[in-house]
Amino acid sequence: MNNDSVANSIKAAFNLGVLLRRNEPGKDVFEAGRSLKEIIYLNLRRPDEGSLPQQVIDANVNYLTDIALLGFLMSGVCAYDPDIKQKIPQLIETRLVNESYLDESAEYEVKVSEKEDKQYYGKLKAMGIN
Repeated sequence: MNNDSVANSIKAAFNLGVLLRRNEPGKDVFEAGRSLKEIIYLNLRRPDEGSLPQQVIDANVNYLTDIALLGFLMSGVCAYDPDIKQKIPQLIETRLVNESYLDESAEYEVKVSEKEDKQYYGKLKAMGIN
């Protein structure tokens, strides 16, 4: 999985939550969470069967569901702002990278999607598929 696929997955998950709010405004957060998790699970691009443990797949689904729920919740409580829509995924990427370092993370550049060699800096919470 390269860094651009992480950035794209984060943006897609966030936008999925916003889209669900727009298309099904009557859903509560619990119904939305179940729907988003199912959609993400069914659409997650997986490598060959058995090449990754189910725990890795579940971690990816859960992480992306959290991001989608953020989009769902934010779109229900605040006005649309294109700058915020771009900033939130960047902030999520920053946190993901910061938590990837074993030592002091504040010393590192944290723009995942703009890293030229497309290699991860360290071990991510949920990695291996997207």
